[in-house]
Amino acid sequence: MVDPRVIHSITIEMCTGFLLLAGTAVAVKVVSDWWLRNLRGHVNRFDKWALAASRFAEPASYFALIAGVLAAFLSMVTGSLAWPADQLWASETVHNKILVTSTSQTLFLGAVLLRARYRFEIWMTRGTGGFYALLVLTGDGLMVLQNSIAGHLAGKGSLMDDFLATMSIDTHPMWVFPAWASIVIMLAFPLAALLVGLRLRASAKRMRIQPVSA
Repeated sequence: MVDPRVIHSITIEMCTGFLLLAGTAVAVKVVSDWWLRNLRGHVNRFDKWALAASRFAEPASYFALIAGVLAAFLSMVTGSLAWPADQLWASETVHNKILVTSTSQTLFLGAVLLRARYRFEIWMTRGTGGFYALLVLTGDGLMVLQNSIAGHLAGKGSLMDDFLATMSIDTHPMWVFPAWASIVIMLAFPLAALLVGLRLRASAKRMRIQPVSA
């Protein structure tokens, strides 16, 4: 019989790979669009590369994001089966990992919902595209942190230990969100989604307005 911890490791690798691919593709999309908006016409070869990269990075990031979110939920299930529940709840480090994982998944789910609702139009304005990219890239940053915590749970340590030490971040004591932070997290996404919708609607309205000829 296969050790549940091995299955859990596999699902974590799948989740991490897909979500890092999503973040990389989003970063490529942002840089390509920036080039096309600001430097187009300076170097024809770079214009072609930026156009091709922007065209393929967007669907690749969306696919990887969905696959990564699904793999993350699967890794939660395999993780709960890999260790006894009493050991999980008794560990402050596990509590920290669950906290960070929940926050990163909230960001990724928010990005998926925004992209599913507004489709490619999410990139039609700089503000909405930047907000979408911020969700994905911040989620990737938190995912790196949660994987560092997981390394301590597995007794392997983490390559991030030196960096975390310089930032005075200790992953062993229990972390707790203050009440105000929890309220902000609950309210931020609905308000942000509303602002994104209003911004895209205003942009679409401006594009439909035709100049009146004299």
